[in-house]
Amino acid sequence: MIENWKDIAFGSDFGGDFLDLIEQISNDELTLEMVYTHTDLKKYLDNLNLLDHKTDNNVTFASSGFGQYVHFEDAIIALSAIIVENHISGKVDLTKAYGNKIIYFKSSLGEVELIKLALKKIKSQPEKFVLFEMCLDEERDETLQVINSILIEFEKLV
Repeated sequence: MIENWKDIAFGSDFGGDFLDLIEQISNDELTLEMVYTHTDLKKYLDNLNLLDHKTDNNVTFASSGFGQYVHFEDAIIALSAIIVENHISGKVDLTKAYGNKIIYFKSSLGEVELIKLALKKIKSQPEKFVLFEMCLDEERDETLQVINSILIEFEKLV
């Protein structure tokens, strides 16, 4: 499935940067705790209301060698694709999504519930996210279709 979502999840500059971070911080295994250690994503997941104040909510890579950021929605779409792919296939073959590694995502259902809720928020309120400000109508629709496809698979998981 990840190959069907790769352009939306990892094909943009921000998605590619997030993929690079994921490959940098994981050897064969990835956990949400590892992502939280190397980014400030958790502050948004703990308080989704922060997303209502502006459209360019940036997740910084403060603990990594990157010293940059990605938009919240790019991180959530990418993580969602990783979580769902691992559930479907038992692994995440990032070589099918512009990456270089095969990893295994480890988490509890409670942990991934926050990611699913964030993805639902993005789908239900795309106008609140800078990703959709930059999209043409056709790209916006395609992105929302991919998000919906990931959410359908997410519902089977959580």
